[in-house]
Amino acid sequence: MILSNIYKGLFWGTVFAVLVLSLLPLSVPALDLFSWQDKVHHFIAHGVLCFLAIKAYGESRSIWTIGLSLVAFGLGLEIAQSITGYRFGDPLDLLANTLGIITVAILHLVQKRKL
Repeated sequence: MILSNIYKGLFWGTVFAVLVLSLLPLSVPALDLFSWQDKVHHFIAHGVLCFLAIKAYGESRSIWTIGLSLVAFGLGLEIAQSITGYRFGDPLDLLANTLGIITVAILHLVQKRKL
C-alpha cells in the first residue's frame, strides 16, 4: 500500500513535470547530438509515465486503460502546444510518445508472464 502511494506520487509528479516542460516556451535552443534526439526524449518520458502508471494503478486498471489514457494525454499535449503560439504540435512526437508507452506495456506483459 505504501509503495503504491509512492508510485502514485511519482506518477502524478512526473505528469505535472511533463505537462509544464511541454508547455514552457523554449528560451534556449536545445543541444542536439543527433537528429532524432527530441523523439528519444518523448519516447523515454512517456515510457517512464507508463511504467509509473502501471506500478501505481496496474492492480486496479487494465493495461489498455493505462495505455490509452497516456496516449490521450500525449495527444492533448501536442494539441495544447499547437495553440500556444510559441510551441508546435508534431505528429512524430505523438508517435514517439505512443511507442514509448507500447514498449513499456509490452515489456510489462512479457515480464508478468515469466513470473
